[in-house]
Amino acid sequence: MKKLLVLLLSLFFLAPASAHTSLVSATPESGAVLSEVPAEVRLKFNESLLLIDSKNPNRIEVINGVGQVVSGMTIVEGPEIYTALDLSFEPSGEYTVKYRVVSADGHPVEGEHQFTVASPEVISAPVVDEPEDGSNLLVRLAQTLLVLAGIGTLALLRLRK
Repeated sequence: MKKLLVLLLSLFFLAPASAHTSLVSATPESGAVLSEVPAEVRLKFNESLLLIDSKNPNRIEVINGVGQVVSGMTIVEGPEIYTALDLSFEPSGEYTVKYRVVSADGHPVEGEHQFTVASPEVISAPVVDEPEDGSNLLVRLAQTLLVLAGIGTLALLRLRK
């Protein structure tokens, strides 16, 4: 009985032997709507990524809405991977970030997410009616009085007939 209890407790408290790398954060975030194209896309994982001598088995690729690859060279720094973006193209639209990284234990992990760059819109200042100044107010008052005088004159002429 004692051995069974020890076995059950050890199974309960033992952590899994090997967990795969998982994405912790992304800049820009998945689903983000930006006003301009970011200079780079950066992904952070929960553990360092594998580098083999001078070879980098990790990849990050950014594709714009018309299917062009707009990302540059993939750079790995510990648990982070990033790439600079080519800013010489039409910036607005949806972007797809695809990645394939290899965790320190040698297991590949793939994924993707999207972000959007909204097209710049012309923003105009709200139209505010300015209060009438003295000369405009005087002109409007004169116009109103003339209209009322014309209506009064027409009414008097009709009554005399």
